Amino acid sequence: CELPGVREGLGSSPGVPRAPRADLTRAVFQTPGLGRKRARASLSDISSLEDIEGMSVRQLKEILACNFVNYSGCCEKWELVEKVSRLYRENEENHKTQGERMQLNEDDDSLCRICMDAVIDCVLLECGHMVTCTKCGKRMSECPICRQYVVRAVHVFKS
Repeated sequence: CELPGVREGLGSSPGVPRAPRADLTRAVFQTPGLGRKRARASLSDISSLEDIEGMSVRQLKEILACNFVNYSGCCEKWELVEKVSRLYRENEENHKTQGERMQLNEDDDSLCRICMDAVIDCVLLECGHMVTCTKCGKRMSECPICRQYVVRAVHVFKS
């Protein structure tokens, strides 16, 4: 059932002329600035905490979104600034401690991959992988590297 005049006037008020659809489309696509690619703001763009204060709300939200930080409850700019500032400080701290961790990794090469306490001193037989201490090796039913069944864990002596 169709009412007369409904189809022609769909979505328009009486006495208000409707713009043709092609004109609306052209107006949207020819808006200046929309065609250009805009560089996204990132955490690496920030050189100090003072830079964060001068950023727009859009840039702050982009940084938070790119770093998987939820900002859904933030209504004010200062809340976003606070979150980005915290993210920036934590990121700087991570970069400082990364050098220390790299030095620790050299020592970790000889630690048991299961308990991370004892030195690797065991070879798992049939596969021959050396990834555990004797204590953990004896408890293994399969190799943590290749998942092959462990027949025996043999203590080895390194010289």
